[in-house]
Amino acid sequence: MEAKRNVLIVTDGTEATRKLGEKIARELRGSRVVIKKTPELSATDILPADVYFFGCESPHPPSFTYLEQVLLHINLVGRPCGLFSPQSPAAVQYLGALVRDSELDLRAEPFLGVKSEDLAAWIQKTIK
Repeated sequence: MEAKRNVLIVTDGTEATRKLGEKIARELRGSRVVIKKTPELSATDILPADVYFFGCESPHPPSFTYLEQVLLHINLVGRPCGLFSPQSPAAVQYLGALVRDSELDLRAEPFLGVKSEDLAAWIQKTIK
């Protein structure tokens, strides 16, 4: 990455999703990365970020209720965003609907699984 970016990774806090979020963070060397579980998240965490990654293990986790409300009322047009889940296509479909109103830029297909060799390429596609 050419310039330091503020990256926000938001997960549902499940172990598998947390681990995948941590792998994403390790790939973003040189950026300022904040990882938050949704129960810890506030709107003031969202605005300063330049790049977003949202992940959950299953659709509609109860902890995402606040995030759903915030993203309905905030405009993040054009900012890069990546969606991920350890293995649930339904979860990434839910996440796609979740970020639609905020107009985040989904530059890459959602990431499913923990294949580290694919993860770096997916992150680069997401942030470019």
